[in-house]
Amino acid sequence: MLQATVIMKFLVVFASCVLVVSAGVTEMSAESMSSSNKELEEKLYNSIITGDYDSAVRQSLEYENQGKGSIIQNVVDRLIIDKSRNTMEYCYKLWVGNGEHIVRKYFPYNFRLIMGGNFVKLIYRNYNLALKLGPILDPANERLAYGDGKEKNSDLISWKFISLWENNRVYFKIHNTKYNQYLKLSSITDCNTQDRVIYGTNTADTTREQWFLQPAKYENDVLFFIYNREYNDALKLGRIVDASGDRMAFGHDGEVAGLPDIFSWFVTPF
Repeated sequence: MLQATVIMKFLVVFASCVLVVSAGVTEMSAESMSSSNKELEEKLYNSIITGDYDSAVRQSLEYENQGKGSIIQNVVDRLIIDKSRNTMEYCYKLWVGNGEHIVRKYFPYNFRLIMGGNFVKLIYRNYNLALKLGPILDPANERLAYGDGKEKNSDLISWKFISLWENNRVYFKIHNTKYNQYLKLSSITDCNTQDRVIYGTNTADTTREQWFLQPAKYENDVLFFIYNREYNDALKLGRIVDASGDRMAFGHDGEVAGLPDIFSWFVTPF
C-alpha cells in the first residue's frame, strides 16, 4: 500500500513537471514566432522605405502564401501613420506585379479606387467641398478648378487617377470625366501668397499635369496630400468664397505634411 502511494505521488509530480515544461516550450515558441514576425515586418518596411519595391513585392507575396498576412497589414498601417510617400509606390508595384489581391485585402479602400482608375470624388477635408472644373473656358481652352459649394453627386465632380511609373516613382494624371480635361498647375505665382492657380486642360504632356500622393491618417480617416510634380505644391482650396459658395483651387507654396486637418483630401467612390 505504501509503495502504491509513493508511485502515485511520483506520477503526479512527473505529470506536473511535464505540464510546466510543455507550457514553457509553448510560451517560448510563441515568443520566438512573435520575434520572427517583427523581424520580417522590419525587413519589409525597410525595403519599402529604401525604394526596393521589387523586393518588397516578393516578400509580400511570400508572406501571404505562408499565411502571414498580418505582417503586411502591420507594415501598411505603419506606413500610412508615418505619412510615407513610398506607400503609393509599394501599392502600385503590388497592383501591377501579381499582388492586386494583396492591395485589395490589406490596403484601405481608397487605395484600390486610385490604382484601379475608378471614378472618384476628391473632397477637401477642411471645407468638405468636392473638386470640380468651372463651366467657362478661357482663351487657352482651360477651366479654373474649384471646390463646389453645393454639388456632391453630379458628374461635375467625377475624377479618375491615371498612373504612370518613372524613375522608381508613381505619378498620376488626374482626369475630370465631365469635361475630359486634366488637372494642371499654373506656371504663374500669386505675387502675395506665391500660390498657383489650378486649371483643367485638354492635354497632359508635361509634369505640370502630373501629381503624386502622400497618405496620412487623421481622426481614423485615411486621407491624401496631393502634390504637383513640377512645382511640389500641394493642392488646396482657397479661403475666399464666391457668390455660388465655391472656393478656387490652388497649389500651396509651403509645407503641409504636418497639417492633414487643413490640407488633405478624401478620395471616395463616385
